[in-house]
Amino acid sequence: MKTIRPLLLAICLLAGIAQASELRVAIGVQDPAQLAMSGNVIPPNMPGSELIAVNDDLAREVCRRIRARCTVSFVPFSAVLSGVEEGRFELGFGNLLRTPEREKRVAFSAPIWRSSSRLLGTPATAEAFATKLSQPVNLDNLRDARVAALEGSLQLTFLNTIANQRGLTVFSRRTAQEVIEALRDNTADFGLLSVLSAYALLNRDTTRQIEFIGSAVADRGLGGTVHIALPLQNDTLRHAVDQAIAAIRADGSFQRIARRHFPLGLD
Repeated sequence: MKTIRPLLLAICLLAGIAQASELRVAIGVQDPAQLAMSGNVIPPNMPGSELIAVNDDLAREVCRRIRARCTVSFVPFSAVLSGVEEGRFELGFGNLLRTPEREKRVAFSAPIWRSSSRLLGTPATAEAFATKLSQPVNLDNLRDARVAALEGSLQLTFLNTIANQRGLTVFSRRTAQEVIEALRDNTADFGLLSVLSAYALLNRDTTRQIEFIGSAVADRGLGGTVHIALPLQNDTLRHAVDQAIAAIRADGSFQRIARRHFPLGLD
């Protein structure tokens, strides 16, 4: 009897979701051109397409497991959390880290992978700052620089916190590709992005004009577990999504999805 009760609970949860209206899913994009492609497959040659494809495949697999019809929209990163918070979406994907401040706005699923952050820049800029600092530049010694980050990101929050003390000029961009372009056109000296977002963009960059600077950082709110965003006080949906995540991991589906787009996986 004890083993039957959890099974019945799971069935009830899934049935409740199945009877619900269609779920709306937000996926944060990497490139401005992707904003017009909602509901379509992102072409594999587009910048950062791997990360979008992983989130898209995972979202559709979660929807399939909870037997819900889902409509996918591609949005700027900053619109993922606000969209879920304001009721425009029921599920939000975008390499989202969980923080106490964000927990006041949305609920979070069980972890799906881990994330960290890293500086980016051109080799020439990194060398110039290393000469000025008398040591290789990194996030701990960075000062008197122009730094770009994603609008609404924890990287931007961190930079704004240290800007006055370090003499930093900080500005935001809607997508990770626009952060990279700011480095190319010299409107920023460095960018601060999640490693996964940056890797997905740089992996296809044959010019090799932009590179990682310094080591990856996971403390100070710049790394940790990544989650799906859900509406507050919708425990039925959250429990169903968590069960779907557990099942996707247990049967190897998560690993297959990850390695389809990232050969080294995401764990």
